[in-house]
Amino acid sequence: MNLLKFILTLALVLPLAAADKRPPRAAKKAPAAAADAVPPEVRKQLVKAAWSVASKISPDPRKVESSFSPAFFKLVEKEKVTDMLKSLREKHGAVKRVSLSSTEGTNTAHFIFHTDQDYMLPTSVTVDPASGLITGLFFRPAYQHVAGMADIKEKLAALPGRKSLLLTRLEGRDGPVESLEPDEPLNIGSTFKLYVLAQLQESKAQWKKTVEIPAAARSLPSGRLHAWPEGAPFTVYTLTAQMISESDNTAADALIDLAGRRSIERNLAKFGHYSPDRMKPFLKTSEYFRIKGSTAAAAGWTAARQDDRYDLLDKKIPSLPLSAPALPAAPFEVSRIGWFASASDLCRVMDRFRKSGDAAVLDILAINHGLPVDRKAVPYAGYKGGSDIGAINMTWLFRTRASAWYCLSATWNDEKAPLDEKEFFGIMQGALKLVEADNF
Repeated sequence: MNLLKFILTLALVLPLAAADKRPPRAAKKAPAAAADAVPPEVRKQLVKAAWSVASKISPDPRKVESSFSPAFFKLVEKEKVTDMLKSLREKHGAVKRVSLSSTEGTNTAHFIFHTDQDYMLPTSVTVDPASGLITGLFFRPAYQHVAGMADIKEKLAALPGRKSLLLTRLEGRDGPVESLEPDEPLNIGSTFKLYVLAQLQESKAQWKKTVEIPAAARSLPSGRLHAWPEGAPFTVYTLTAQMISESDNTAADALIDLAGRRSIERNLAKFGHYSPDRMKPFLKTSEYFRIKGSTAAAAGWTAARQDDRYDLLDKKIPSLPLSAPALPAAPFEVSRIGWFASASDLCRVMDRFRKSGDAAVLDILAINHGLPVDRKAVPYAGYKGGSDIGAINMTWLFRTRASAWYCLSATWNDEKAPLDEKEFFGIMQGALKLVEADNF
């Protein structure tokens, strides 16, 4: 994430520059702590700036402009900032304490704002060292303290629709810590890309091999590669990093072509998927969008037998328009079109990655953590998630500072209404805090 873009949002945003980071090479040993690059005087500025923002989270924020660089309001309207500060107060209460979590670069720090309603609001602040004024501000979803995983299970179970949860140890004291319908296959959205990664690993992909993506193979966002020039060269490693860290759909489709749809399907059981027929045919994202964007195509797809669906993919689906505006704005065929796996399935494929000790694969999984993770408490965090209207999944592979390995996976599907993703993120952030404590 480039905070110099002055991102101001309450939504969870994937780091736009994640693929440019150099991930740690060792997955089984904690990396040495990097020296703090923030000078002491800038650290003081950051703490002061954080408290300044915290004090303005109120029913009537005043003198908002006094905390920010003039350049900030050239990109973000003051009224929007004021409205957001009011909204934070209304939803989460007044900030009573600010704690510094970590620093980044030479002028950025990550804080936790603690409110009088027992919410914790992760906040990132960037300042101009010359003036001490804020040039970047980023709020992540707030969460509440939870006593244990039973609280997480209870909060998840209270959501409408179908839910699945699994937190399990993967080494030593093997076994589930907490679960909720862990073996029920649900729509996992883009988390299906873990199985593309597994096939690349299985086939011993040549990471440095260069491939081109033809114009006809472009998909819709998420991701950015759909907009790159035709014929631009990419290494297999770059495509895979984009597919996992930014959930780039065009990269995923190119890699499915490279790995082979049928090869992925043949190995699903080997990868730990206990209901592989739910993943067949193994759709490319462009095919998924074409089907979901046409009511007639969706009806034909859901009515067809599995073998007939392959014929549809060969003969009819490619000619359908690929159009973002055509996609449904409400949940549509969530339980019948897409990619389906249980929390147990996803933890089995994550455990396969762990057992392999494959540095390239583990590094790619660790580029984007999905939600804030305390790297001192959890030296390794691999992640892949996915969402669509009516479906969301988040799946992690963790190694704690005590060298305990865990997998955490949760899915939420609702056929009737769009999901409150912020609510889901807040629940999962609470679960991450419990994993960081490693007190199970």
